[in-house]
Amino acid sequence: MKKLALCVAAMGVAALSAAQAPTSSRVDAIWDAANDRITQQIDVWFQDGDFPALVSLLSVQFELDTRNYDVCTNLGWMQENIQQWDDALATYVRYREVNPTDPDRALPEADFYFRQKAYAKIPALLEPVISSTPHPHPNVFRILAHAYEKQKLYGDAKRVYLDYIAIAPGDLTAKSNLAKVEKKLAAGS
Repeated sequence: MKKLALCVAAMGVAALSAAQAPTSSRVDAIWDAANDRITQQIDVWFQDGDFPALVSLLSVQFELDTRNYDVCTNLGWMQENIQQWDDALATYVRYREVNPTDPDRALPEADFYFRQKAYAKIPALLEPVISSTPHPHPNVFRILAHAYEKQKLYGDAKRVYLDYIAIAPGDLTAKSNLAKVEKKLAAGS
């Protein structure tokens, strides 16, 4: 009799649980509210200058959604601000690896290398983006061309500027940079 009562009680609990299972829209609303609260706390800690706490909370937010470009770049930027260089790079690398279909996946890592003057690491990251993405972010072209130029690979820099100008003919800065690279090529620099 006890077994039957326990079985009936268990079935009742299971039925109640199934009846009260949250809908996907309710779960989305809960996550949105939680994310809004996290963002509010991030703003408070940023204003207070509590950057280590901010990095910790951004790390949690990034773990909740590793596909969020803004969270990734915010986290990496803050890690750099408190000189956690290896952690910042790991954040950018992880974003690139977890998001293979995002056309901007390599941009944070390439930008990090550019600011660290590690120009030779940039082409391997950005050349595949240019060749496989229909409309890469303009900064992909800019960072790649400048990285080639810093390495004195002027022919490659010219190619990248020409590719970019073909899709953004109104970018006067790119045209000016192309002219400088062509001048260096002509001079045999």
